Amino acid sequence: MPNYNKLLIQDFLRRSDKASNPDAKGKIFEDLVVYLMKKLRGIRVEERNVLDNTNAQELDIVFRNLRHISPFDFLDPYIITECKNEAVPLSSAKCREFVAKLRSRGANSGILVASNGIAGQKKRYKYANSVIIDALTADKIKLIVIDRNEILKLNSTRDWVKLITDKFLDLTLRRAMD
Repeated sequence: MPNYNKLLIQDFLRRSDKASNPDAKGKIFEDLVVYLMKKLRGIRVEERNVLDNTNAQELDIVFRNLRHISPFDFLDPYIITECKNEAVPLSSAKCREFVAKLRSRGANSGILVASNGIAGQKKRYKYANSVIIDALTADKIKLIVIDRNEILKLNSTRDWVKLITDKFLDLTLRRAMD
């Protein structure tokens, strides 16, 4: 499986962190996620910054997942991905907003890339963690959360696939987010 350019990953993060406005910051962070996903067989960008017909909800990135050849045969055919490069862990409210986006589109899974993780991530069933467990229990929505430290550890697409697969399994089998 192809290797990632660690210097390029660090550059994406540095440029996103130093961007002059939130839109530029978000676009660069999204570009990083596109870089990570596009190296995978069977994954391609379908659309970016997708607005619903009321302009009330925006999807950052929608990836087409050709499940018969991609490593993510367990994820939806369209992988809705939210990217947040914020200085603090993502709040419960922002996690609920993403779950609502997934629910309103009938999605069974989604990926949330939050630079600093989510509030209460290491405290089991607390804060934003509880939102994700509740989405699994109430709606059968599996929300995979990836943070900056995990991205910085990636060497190859094999690492990326293992990270997402392990997180999916932890969530669905153990109702855990470790």
